[in-house]
Amino acid sequence: MKGPGLASANAANNTPDSLGSSKVTQFLRTRDCDIQDAFHHSRSQWIDDPVICQWRDPTHHIHRVLSDTNDLYHEWKLMKRRLFSISTCPIWKDTGRALAKVGLPWHSNQVNMPDQIDSSWPFHFKDFETQLLQLLGSRVGNSSAVGYVSSHLEASCYCIRALQQELRRICPNQRPVLVYDQFDHKLIDAIQRILGLDTVRVHLSDPREEMIQRLLNATANRARPMIFVASVGNSATENDNISIIADISTEFPLILHVDAFRSFDYITTMSEHERRRAGVEKFVLANKSSNDFPRTEDGFVIANSIVAGGLNQPHHGPAVSLTPNYQGVKGEKVAYIRSFDTTLGGSRDAIAPLWLALYELRLGNSGIQRLCRDLLNIRSSVLRVLKSQGMTAYSSTYSLDVVVISFSSSQKQRLLKLGGTLVNSGEIVLAIQTQFLTGEVFTSSPSFSESLPNNLQTLLNQYPIDPSILQKLKTTVQGWKTITRSTAGYPLHMGSLAALGPVIARFWDLDIPQHWVENMAHNILTSRLASFGVPDVGNQCTFKAAFTNGSTMGNRCGIHTAFSQFPDATIYLSTETHYSVMKTLRDCDKISNVWSLKEPQFSQIPSDSQGRMCADALLKQIVLDKQRYTAEGREYHLILFVNIGTTFAGARDDLSEIYQALKGHGIEISYIHADGAFDFGFDTCGIRLGKPGSVDDNGMPCVQGVTISHHKALGQNVSGEVLCFTPERGIAGTVPNLDARVVFETWLYNQVYMPRDRLQLRNYCKQNASFLEKGLRNLGLATKRNPDSMIVVFERPVAWITEEFSLRPEGDWVHFITMPHISPETIDLFLERIKNVDEACRVAFSSIAPLLTDLLGRGIQLRRLQNQSKSTETLRRLSKLLKPVQSGYHAELEELIKRSVRGALSVAAVDDEGNFQLVFLVESNRTQSIVVNPLLLRASFMNKLQAIQDIQDQLMGLMGRYLKAKIRPSGVGHQVYVY
Repeated sequence: MKGPGLASANAANNTPDSLGSSKVTQFLRTRDCDIQDAFHHSRSQWIDDPVICQWRDPTHHIHRVLSDTNDLYHEWKLMKRRLFSISTCPIWKDTGRALAKVGLPWHSNQVNMPDQIDSSWPFHFKDFETQLLQLLGSRVGNSSAVGYVSSHLEASCYCIRALQQELRRICPNQRPVLVYDQFDHKLIDAIQRILGLDTVRVHLSDPREEMIQRLLNATANRARPMIFVASVGNSATENDNISIIADISTEFPLILHVDAFRSFDYITTMSEHERRRAGVEKFVLANKSSNDFPRTEDGFVIANSIVAGGLNQPHHGPAVSLTPNYQGVKGEKVAYIRSFDTTLGGSRDAIAPLWLALYELRLGNSGIQRLCRDLLNIRSSVLRVLKSQGMTAYSSTYSLDVVVISFSSSQKQRLLKLGGTLVNSGEIVLAIQTQFLTGEVFTSSPSFSESLPNNLQTLLNQYPIDPSILQKLKTTVQGWKTITRSTAGYPLHMGSLAALGPVIARFWDLDIPQHWVENMAHNILTSRLASFGVPDVGNQCTFKAAFTNGSTMGNRCGIHTAFSQFPDATIYLSTETHYSVMKTLRDCDKISNVWSLKEPQFSQIPSDSQGRMCADALLKQIVLDKQRYTAEGREYHLILFVNIGTTFAGARDDLSEIYQALKGHGIEISYIHADGAFDFGFDTCGIRLGKPGSVDDNGMPCVQGVTISHHKALGQNVSGEVLCFTPERGIAGTVPNLDARVVFETWLYNQVYMPRDRLQLRNYCKQNASFLEKGLRNLGLATKRNPDSMIVVFERPVAWITEEFSLRPEGDWVHFITMPHISPETIDLFLERIKNVDEACRVAFSSIAPLLTDLLGRGIQLRRLQNQSKSTETLRRLSKLLKPVQSGYHAELEELIKRSVRGALSVAAVDDEGNFQLVFLVESNRTQSIVVNPLLLRASFMNKLQAIQDIQDQLMGLMGRYLKAKIRPSGVGHQVYVY
């Protein structure tokens, strides 16, 4: 989809703060070609595909895009920030420059929790994220804190979900209630809809008796535990009184969540003297029971979870969720990611955790203390100036900001022009930030220059990044350039950032104007809606679109938007739906009905052999559910969640078939949400948005919701979009904090990748998939592939090949995705690896088969057991007859056999009639090693056991030698089972 052109972007910039006049633009076009130079220098690391290779042509349209981008770069570089507006810290920007110099961004993904490492996916910075958690956790007395870096919304949801799930575990019969006062109301609405919690607002400033009575009513006379969500320092005018909350906690079962997103660095690095003087509470992160006393023996407030962030950062900046290690938060084990699905989202931006970690590490506790002391001195100067000019102002307890409460009309205009923020109470907030320490901002307002600030370089020199860290990062990225070309298990285009990353990185030390971000986001989303058949403004009032931090959150928001319109509906999804969707449903108290005797409001429908939802099974389940609804006297509504390209097999649910099957039985679909996270990155796949019950010109039902990923098909950094029919409310679970970096990258990618480019990429990938499929079949491997898919599913190879090419497993199968960065030559190499294993085993078998023939007195052939072979089916039947030679043997024989067969190296000795005589169970590992598991043989051969074991040792030795694999000892290798 082509995004909005630069002309519309520049039109959006015609404001007093913009440098977008034609005269200035003409001047800018004579400036240095920084962006073009960055693009040109990236050519040494390009990963060619049919689109990228065209970019060497100087007449290609990308060079016009680069020229436009260069104009934006110089325009924004020259812009001066207003004195008191919230903007990015200079030290943060300098950290971004350092990351650019080591070669970032390269395609990366911080999927899963920081301690959940998949060795076949090295494209992350979890070691830095772990250090960050330890550093921030230690400031609140818990260096083993659990959590991760994400958006402010996701961090808040993760923390509160952790408390929700812990309460489910320890109070299974007492549904919690979410209580708040000054907490951001947009966040509360999103959290309430995502987690299905009951919420109640109390006013901590009310008389105590009134407040207590309201809480008694909300908690059913103290029967229900409270999760109190408190805000400190995120807004200078809206802070919760922690002392009153602690007092309430002595009378009610209560656990505390603290949102210190913009104030954490400030309030957790204060000296004890400064803290007491400022009246700031000290927080300790601990697993407090709802009935425990709210303070430690030292008088510190116990928080059960905390959201942290950098020093006074913008609201779209990265946030850190901090919780103790709650037992209730486990998640589901997912083979595809080789880990537990614990995070609230799925894929995560890997740059933000690294950026925040380096920022915090270079400052350290002492550096933050020094910065804050300097800023407090400047705050005092600002307060004096305001007072001298007849204005009344005060300083915020939990932040560095100044609040002006009394001013004349002309003073108001002056303060707003200087970047002050007018809040709902009518007061003006002046942000006191690190920019004050560079001296640059004072040039626009001499009256506030009482202190003598440093220049920028002096400030940066005080807080250097350890050179060894930068060298480590540079080495890491250099290694990624090699590994990327054979990473074939994820639906991620890992090559585009090799060319466009250096362009994007040039903007990491700039403030992108908010008005540009907002207007461009609107244009991008409007264009996206139009591509799905919502072209006119009138219809777009009933459809909404929003940016997300990935498709998991997109699906989450889309599902809850559907339920907001049909609260009592049942949602139906196939067993092949992305694993995170079930997490979304289980997370929500109202959908899962964990606190009632009612059935959950979701149902998983079996899939066919291709991975598509079975229409007949869906119809059968709907009929049963309708009968139950009727018996309960409830109105039945149906939400359908369909896949336009499943994660593992690339299957598309047959929406037309499902619609016709249900229509034939008089069943109406209330709402359809389509997950096309991967496929929609190329085109709309014939899917159109429309009102519930509408059909397109071809009789295909229109959908009401759509999920899209940015980082999959085209490969920009982790983000996405969600589009929904929602005429009366916004999209559930979203907040209006646009990430400027995401909006800019999406604009750039939409300019660079024209529709014809996306079609060309898709055709190239499909051609390579056909090439791979044919090669695998020629080697005798069972394969599965959906029509026109670039995903080839086949039976598991040896584990170290799965590891080398980062293939994703699911049961007995793995998949290989021929993304644009996977060349035909890489596919040739992969097929050669498979062939080499076959050849090594053939040679080893040729030496051993005669020995077994002689020993057993019959013709023997050795067959390697592949997952889908007939021989493996024979083994599975045989396993039910096995008996141990000695008692006390391994109780998990069935699991051992499964792992051994999936290792693709187990060997069956069969006679001329195809009957099994014995089986050597062998397990392959990702570290190119093999493990010898129990020996299975006919009971009649027990008198030859010693000779058979001698031959087994020779076979294992030959296989290890020819496969260049190490033989690892096993605790069960000596065991023997007979049949």
